[in-house]
Order: sequence, then structure tokens, then C-alpha cells
Amino acid sequence: MDDDSASCIKVKPNLFWQSINILITKPHVVNKRLWGCTILNRYYVQDNDISWKNELKNWQLEIVNKKQFLDDILKNKQVKIVGECKTENEILLVELLPKSYLESHAFQIIYKNKSVTQVGFFDVTPKENEQNLCPTFSYSFSLQGDEVILKTFSENVTKSHQWLQSTVLPQVLKWCHEISTKQVQICNESLALVPNEEYYTKYNELKLTYGKEMVKIWPECTDPTKFVYEDIAIATYLLLLWGTDTNPQSFVDIGCGNGLLVYILSMEGHTGYGVDVRKRKIWDLYPNNINLKETTVTPSNMHIFSDVDWIIGNHSDELTPWIPVIAAQNSYKSNFFLLPCCAYNFDGTKYRRQNSSKSQYTEYLEYVRKVCDNCGFETEVDRLKIPSTKRICFIGRKRTYKEDEHEKFVACIQYMISNQIGLSMNNETDQNIETKEFKTRDPIERVRNCTQLDKNITDSIITCISNYLLDGCNLKTNWSKGSSVAIHELIKLLPSDKLKALKSECGGLQTLLRNNHHIFEVRNGCVNLRYPRTIDEVKNHTRSKKNNDGLKMQIKPCWFYNNHPQGCPLDSSVCSFLHKKST
Repeated sequence: MDDDSASCIKVKPNLFWQSINILITKPHVVNKRLWGCTILNRYYVQDNDISWKNELKNWQLEIVNKKQFLDDILKNKQVKIVGECKTENEILLVELLPKSYLESHAFQIIYKNKSVTQVGFFDVTPKENEQNLCPTFSYSFSLQGDEVILKTFSENVTKSHQWLQSTVLPQVLKWCHEISTKQVQICNESLALVPNEEYYTKYNELKLTYGKEMVKIWPECTDPTKFVYEDIAIATYLLLLWGTDTNPQSFVDIGCGNGLLVYILSMEGHTGYGVDVRKRKIWDLYPNNINLKETTVTPSNMHIFSDVDWIIGNHSDELTPWIPVIAAQNSYKSNFFLLPCCAYNFDGTKYRRQNSSKSQYTEYLEYVRKVCDNCGFETEVDRLKIPSTKRICFIGRKRTYKEDEHEKFVACIQYMISNQIGLSMNNETDQNIETKEFKTRDPIERVRNCTQLDKNITDSIITCISNYLLDGCNLKTNWSKGSSVAIHELIKLLPSDKLKALKSECGGLQTLLRNNHHIFEVRNGCVNLRYPRTIDEVKNHTRSKKNNDGLKMQIKPCWFYNNHPQGCPLDSSVCSFLHKKST
């Protein structure tokens, strides 16, 4: 069966191929079963009349020799391989990596036929490896005129057909539109500085070694499923960045928080310690060899970190702009890893956006990048795979100047700092210069994740947004989830007093909406009402995330039953919340 579908968006060939490249290299964006992929082989080949859909039926991929599979086919069919060229056809062997580490991998041959502007996807997974990561039938996308056409080659209509039609094709069209209008981003690739397949393997090894046990004993009030696996991902990245064949690295994690990153790096054979303004409960649960120190870091005592190879700033807040400065002044061979989150200036005050056309995060990244460059580093930029919206990191491993110029560069850095905030970095005894007070974090940290907001404020915001989402919707027929609206549009609805309360919280409105995930669904920057979940759905979801078979349901009134104009669409016997009037 051929299933054709075309877009109403006019697409040019360059936009088509750029969108297809995203689909090939980042399949996890549209396929939630995937962690990512590895391109095992990529060849540019001369045009040929081979029917790959039929030809590949004669070949069987062997997992142990997977990288040889495509080579053997091309050699057998006498396909001429040429040098990299945008006008030549391209053939790739891709391994799809599942989110669940124990699932079978899938393999696809992808053929990009530039002469007819068509790309074909062919499943070549061994038959004994039953996989559910991608369609088992062949399919293609082509550009006919200025329309993108999806074709599938199968006798039966399955969920995979529907997924290609309703999810993949619209996403390809969306990418075409976004590419034609988007601004230049500070980082376009994820995990560009480390081997992708090695990262996937190492991350899952660390998850099994440290993840489950750490989630089980987590004593903090923060969500362990986020913070534990985020730090495991960062540790994986650093371990690969440092390399397995090098000597153990020494490090200091400035603003180490829960200390989990220090714990993992230390247990994996590296030597280091962490410092933070406040001790956490979990510190007492680590082995005695894990070195964590409760101390306040200020410009006057930053010289104490001069004995390490790496300065780490992982969500280091007010110390973020100081990380490259500390590394630059330590020694010519000192390095840094910096993952910015909350935006701060050198004096510890909140960074204020200067350009309203950019987001606060984007502008702050540009500011931090400039600081890194000014400190004499050949700054590298990468995007991590972590459960956070703040994923861009900076790495400083090489300098833009020679070693004999180091002292001169240190003097320039001191001059830069002095000009910005009037601080002298010459030595720890130089206390007589007039300085602007450096604002350090309060050791007694207030929870700022919107959970401690006044309940009347939270209820007022929920009511305001839910009413707006439902405004103008047809409420006389099927139960309505309302419109899907961008978060930045919803912010404009809120009165100034509510906005002021949200601005003091980390994550603002998005965090508040995610906290109320039983009401709202937040995806790709847009919000709509969630369809209520059944008791079984909630239990299965919670067990899959926390592996807790002894789950007891939380009992509270159903928000939809009390607030939605059409009530709750579920029967009271299956709804995960009580159908009773709230008081």
C-alpha cells in the first residue's frame, strides 16, 4: 500500500534536506522510545539504479559485524564511493538506541537520492532481534514541486503508519518552517565533544551502578528522579571528556550542592572535592573518602583552588562568571567545565537582560561565553542530554596565547574584574581597596520551586489560565482540553502582583504549571489542559519511574470535576482523583 500525504507549506530543496538531516541525526525528537542514534557508516555514492527496498531483502545484518554490513553491500553491488559532496547521493547505516537500555536496538539503511530529492528508510534489523523502535516496513519522504510527500510500503495499516502520518511528517514540515526563519543559536548539536555511542553505554552503566540505589535513599526534598540522573549524565560527560586512557584528573566542584557529582567522579577513580555554602543531608550518607566542604566562596578566597586540573561549575549560581576566571588564574594548564543556570553578575547580583529581543538565558550564555573568551580560553560549547532546559555548557581546555604570556594575561583579567566591580585579585591580603560588596548566597536556602507560593496566588493563576485556554472552545459536544497556547502569551494575562510573585521563583510560570501536571500539559513551550488520567494510568506511570509496586494513591478532589465547565470526562470509579466538591 502506498500512503501519500502532502503539506500545504511551500518547501525548497535546501530546507527539505536540512529537515531530513535533523530527522536522521535526532530521531529521538519525534520518537519518544529512543535515546538517540549512532551513524555507523556514511558514504557518498554516485547515482545508481538499485532498488534498495528490494535489494536489502537479500541481506542479513550481523550485530557482531554491524559496521561491515553496508561495506559488503556496496562492494557486492559495485557502487562507486566518492568524496564528500553535497550534490552526490548519500547512504547511511544508522543504529537506533532505545531509552530502555535492555531493549533490542534497531538498524536502518537510509538512502538520500539527491537527483530526485527523495530519502528512503529501510529497516535492516536482524529478524531474531524483535524491535519496536521504528517501522519494520520501508517508507520515504520526497519533495515534489514544493510539497513534502510521505510514502509507505506495506500491505497493512498499522500504528506505525499513523505515527509517520500524524507525528513525523508534521515535524519535518515544522522544521522546514523553523529553519527558514530561525536565528543563529549558540549551540546546535548535543554531545558534540564526546563519542555518542560510548556516552550511551557509559551513562547506562552509571545508572545501574549508582542511580537506583541513590534514588532509593535520597533524603533531600528535591525530586531524585531529576537530580540523580542529571548528575549521572554530567558525570558521564566529564568522564568521557577526560578520557579513559589519561591519568586521574584532580578537580573541585564549586557550588557542589548535593555532592553527587563529586561522589561519582571520585568513585570512578578521579581525585577531587566539592564546596558549597550549605551542607546537605545526603553528605552524611557518602563514604568517608568523599571530600565535601561547607564554606562560603568569595573573590577574596578563590586562590585556594589552585591545586586542581579542573574547575567545575555545575549550576554554580553567583559564582558562574568566576569559574573561567579561577581556572585562568590558577595556571596555564588549568581547565574548566561550566554549566550556567541562574544568571548572576560578577558582584553576585542578578544579571539583567539588555536586549529584549533575546531570552534572558540566551543573552546570559552570550555574556558568559564572552567572559570565557576574555580569560584567554579557546571556549568550546556543547549541549548536554539532561532533564533540564538549561543544558548548554562551556569547556575551557586550550588557550589562545602561549604559556610564556600567562602572567600578562592574568594581569589583564584582574584589570577586567577591577573595572567591572572594583575588586582587586592581586592577593588575599589586599583588603584596603574600595570594593563593591560581593553578594553571596544565604546558607539558609528558601525553596523557590513555586511549591511554597501562597495558595490563593496559585489558585488564581490556575483559574486565569484554564479559563483562557477554554475560551471560545466548543463545550457542547466532546469534552474539551481547550486551546494550546504559548507560555509567553499566557504570561501577558497575569496581573503585575502575580507576576512579581512568580519572578522570585525558579522557573516562573512554567514551573508552576508543571507542578500542577494533573491539570496542565506543557510541551514544546505550549500549554493545554490535560485529559484526566485513570487510576491504572497513574499507577503504571509511577511504577515505571520509581519501580514502586507498593504505591498508595494520593487522595484529593478532582480539579476537573470541580472546575471544568464540562466536569470530569471519567467515571468516578476510574478517575485518579475523588469526585467530590472541594472545600
